[in-house]
Amino acid sequence: MGKYKASAVAGTVLMGISSFVACLAKDNAMIVAGNAGLLISIAVMSFGFSKWQP
Repeated sequence: MGKYKASAVAGTVLMGISSFVACLAKDNAMIVAGNAGLLISIAVMSFGFSKWQP
């Protein structure tokens, strides 16, 4: 598996986990952490999908 494909898959998984945390968290710090994870996952997915396209 190439680094771009792995980056795209990792970003997708991170986005799913982060959105789950951001939506269901009751603590303000966990909501912020979920939102930060979403922003990071967008960057990781952009890197992966910029070169690798399924």
